[in-house]
Amino acid sequence: MSCMFQKALMAGAVFLLLANGDALAAGELKISGSATVAAGVVNPNKAAIEQETGLKVNVIVNGDGNGLKDLYAGKSDVAMVASPIKLTEANLNKANPGSISIEGFEVVPVGGETLRFIVHPSNPVKALTEAQLKDIFTGKITSWKDVGGGDQPIIVVTAAQGLGQRTLVVNQFLGGTEITDKARPVQSFVQLSQIVAQAPNAIGYGNGASITPAVAPVAGAEIKQVLALVTKGPPTPDAKKFIEAAAKLGAAKK
Repeated sequence: MSCMFQKALMAGAVFLLLANGDALAAGELKISGSATVAAGVVNPNKAAIEQETGLKVNVIVNGDGNGLKDLYAGKSDVAMVASPIKLTEANLNKANPGSISIEGFEVVPVGGETLRFIVHPSNPVKALTEAQLKDIFTGKITSWKDVGGGDQPIIVVTAAQGLGQRTLVVNQFLGGTEITDKARPVQSFVQLSQIVAQAPNAIGYGNGASITPAVAPVAGAEIKQVLALVTKGPPTPDAKKFIEAAAKLGAAKK
């Protein structure tokens, strides 16, 4: 084999490696945002989505607000959201004016969840009216004795600002009234039910992915949640493939 022919073969091999590397890079998709969408739709179906689409899906769970900020800044290809994006945009711009604009963002529902209020299993209060729950979460009712329980202070546990579940509770259930500043915020939605499970006087909220036998759902009210994927403008071909596969698998789960 001539030296010139060997060089030609090596050059061809390098070209193929570079081309394959570009193809792999083009097939990677960055997804960030809601833990509820990640746990309820994306992560359980991740292997099936990757197999169906041929994409490598990288998922970052950092909350609705951070997911939309990542999308706006071009740090992710798709955002996961569990609350209306207009509400999240308003909250972000209230905290940091002009930090984000969702103009042109496209939203595709891919599933649904239900938020339920939860207490410690030892709590004798098993049902609360909507009015009582609203008064508890806004700080008007602060003792369990006022709603049929023991003479103990109520510990309200809530998701931190920027998480979709808190946005839903505040805007959809409390009519825009903020949760009491005495509430204990947690940075991860999964932690919320874990804290309630450890605190006999606590009340919080959870969904199908986070409510375990370690907590007790309270009858009387619930909040419907739409899980969605968002793109900045029309989705790219890869993002479209991902969203279509996620929507199909999310619908099959319901």
